[in-house]
Amino acid sequence: MYRSSLFCTLVLAVVFYHTEARKPIVCYYASWATYRPDRGQFNVEHIDPFLCTHLLYTFFGVDESGSLTVLDPWLDLETDGGRGNIRRFNELRLQNPQLKTLAAIGGATVDPALFSHIAASATLRVAFARSARDFCLTHGFDGVDVGWEFPAMHDGDTANDKQNFVLMLSELALVLRSHGLLVTGALAASETIASIAYDIAGIVPHLDYIHLMAYDYNGAWNNFTGHNAPLFAGPSDQNDFQRMLNVDHSVNYWLSQGAPLAKLVLGVPAYGRTFTLMDSASNGLRAPSAGPGFPGPYTGQAGYIAYHETCAHFLPGSSWQRVWEPVQRIPYGFFDHQWIGYDDRDSILEKCNYVNSRNLAGMMMWSIDMDDFRGYCGANYNLLRAINECLT
Repeated sequence: MYRSSLFCTLVLAVVFYHTEARKPIVCYYASWATYRPDRGQFNVEHIDPFLCTHLLYTFFGVDESGSLTVLDPWLDLETDGGRGNIRRFNELRLQNPQLKTLAAIGGATVDPALFSHIAASATLRVAFARSARDFCLTHGFDGVDVGWEFPAMHDGDTANDKQNFVLMLSELALVLRSHGLLVTGALAASETIASIAYDIAGIVPHLDYIHLMAYDYNGAWNNFTGHNAPLFAGPSDQNDFQRMLNVDHSVNYWLSQGAPLAKLVLGVPAYGRTFTLMDSASNGLRAPSAGPGFPGPYTGQAGYIAYHETCAHFLPGSSWQRVWEPVQRIPYGFFDHQWIGYDDRDSILEKCNYVNSRNLAGMMMWSIDMDDFRGYCGANYNLLRAINECLT
């Protein structure tokens, strides 16, 4: 009997240790994915709550008074016959009590000048923090994630944005932490933006985790092809600016500015960037581009394609050609005049190994609804599962 009890105690201790020691796997959920057609549709029921440690609901807004707002009441709430997405989302913790859920505020849905307006006023900073606290307590979130895109990089008066962002986060952390709530930030990874937008040493104390948006380094805004999220600089990079547009450079920049390893969560994209080639025979990295590539059938946005749309192009029998770039450690592909720079299982594992070797805090995915969540391309294509298998 004693041996049996001791064995059970040891097993529970091991399970507890691994649960506590697990690196964060932060999953953004784009609630509007419910409106995508056919197999692109993604609902709360498609979320596996055991593949994430932190699950973030995007997005909520904020008004000029500093109060949080629900952007899609019919989807998010239960009044007037609404679908009650927020409740269903937070009830995922009934399946996995270790899961943390956060309300993501901002993103492209909120005018950055509005954040600037709030951050510039002591009164509005307090109102924002209290509204965020009340929103979490009312709806059952474990904290908030702030996505101001981006301080000091928008129309209007931006002169004090960098300093005011620190003050806003300070107030937010003071109010939320007094109730045991988390504060995280979705922050631009690239030095070209971060150096203008953030006082990194100033914001670090107020954030539990920094979610580095280490993607969108290249896209159809350029007149040449480029990968969405290269791990390292590569031979196709032609100048110092291009050699800055990669994960490794961004991580090193943030560390040099005072960000601690224990708070840096590396973001990876479950989507790629597409281009239309000027000449189908010139199809490598930095090849001349005539503009964005065709939209995906479910995401419907030119120059942008979900991984569950991309992976189908590279199944056996496809006419697309996949190329692995060994220095940058990323794939790209092309067919005729269409070109995709994307992440797949191989490149995600490279980034996961990078996180492990650099001892970064963890990994983040934008967004899980664009992963191959239905297993359309096969069991070995799901990117989030690859992260779970690799991250130590």
